[in-house]
Amino acid sequence: MRAVVLSFGLLAFPLAQAQGQELLWSGLSNEGVRRASATVDSVFVDRLASDRFVDGGDWVSYLAARLGVVPLPDMSGIHVAVDSARILISGRLGDLPQETRVLFGAMATLLDSSTTMQAEIILGASQAGLARFILRTISINGFPIPETILGPFLTRVGTQYPVLTSSGRVLLVQTPMEGVIRLTRSGVQLSMTEVVIDTLSRNPRGG
Repeated sequence: MRAVVLSFGLLAFPLAQAQGQELLWSGLSNEGVRRASATVDSVFVDRLASDRFVDGGDWVSYLAARLGVVPLPDMSGIHVAVDSARILISGRLGDLPQETRVLFGAMATLLDSSTTMQAEIILGASQAGLARFILRTISINGFPIPETILGPFLTRVGTQYPVLTSSGRVLLVQTPMEGVIRLTRSGVQLSMTEVVIDTLSRNPRGG
């Protein structure tokens, strides 16, 4: 179950375009976890910076670590793209670690390892102190998984991880009350609101 994060952000292999531009893809890695963690700390914890960018692959690697996937298994065949509306994670069934494929149960035995899967994750409405990453769709070879199958599956996943809601569709990421996370081309932007930025400019350590 340690790689179950990939069932939340599962996989995408879409030939999608973002606002008329070709999507930029990046990979998952343990180095990405470290880079993203350092950036999160610099903005939201130490407050040494008011605004920083995190690459899409690094961000999804960081989310995986939050679910306990540490260290990340080999994810060389899986790629991430982000635009201002969504996060896409791409690969084939055969690119998944074995422990993740097992989660699909009998369905996985009916699929070829070259099967492409597609997921779309959106950022929910802003709420002070909390960001909500919502699994919007999952499809196999372009066909959405029926809700009668997907719903119960994600509910089982949700019971395993406190950072997911009980539905298994929403990953909660806590931020400072003034913190802002937004999706942008090829990654996410972390920032603090203007009121806090002004305070930091006069007293960087907040004391």
